[in-house]
Amino acid sequence: MTAEVKLTKVSTKGQVVIPKSARAKLNWQPGDHVTVEVRGNAVVLRKLSLDAILREAEEEWQRGKTVTLWPKNE
Repeated sequence: MTAEVKLTKVSTKGQVVIPKSARAKLNWQPGDHVTVEVRGNAVVLRKLSLDAILREAEEEWQRGKTVTLWPKNE
């Protein structure tokens, strides 16, 4: 997989523009909700979908873990 790196910046309101090419690859549309996860010094954005939440919850349940749908506290 080839990484595509684009430059953007954080506004005074904390907003970041996700480049159009990245949104197109991920099929992100205006109004989509995303999760924001901090991993060390990186931020991971994921499109929020009910299917993904339910799949993760089922996997946790099958591993015998307590299931918390929202917010995720790991």
